[in-house]
Amino acid sequence: MKELKEETSTQKLYWDSENEIVWGELFADIKTKKLAKENIDAQERIRDSMNKEKTRVIIDMTAVFEISKEARDYFANERTASIQRATALLIGSVVSRTIGNFFLGLNKPITPTKLFTDPQEAIKWLRTFSDE
Repeated sequence: MKELKEETSTQKLYWDSENEIVWGELFADIKTKKLAKENIDAQERIRDSMNKEKTRVIIDMTAVFEISKEARDYFANERTASIQRATALLIGSVVSRTIGNFFLGLNKPITPTKLFTDPQEAIKWLRTFSDE
């Protein structure tokens, strides 16, 4: 069961207690580093409230048309890696697939990150990572 924990300017964040995964649903483009930081700050608060060292994360980016380079750089950095154990990116359109491929290929996130079209496959992959 997913429970809404945080809402930022661009994302709703849920805690999935069954799978012990943070679910982020992006509903707006992330055009600045400030917006990226706002989302990571929210993930950090959820991680802390769950008493986890790091969390496994699914980000549904199917509704997104733009994530700026500075935002992608922030999502790929050490701070994000200090919060996320592994990240599954849900894609659904050519645009979200392109953004995801740019992120993986050009930004090279520190956190293990993979693209998925099927949420169940994303959960299966995330389960291969410890949640501690």
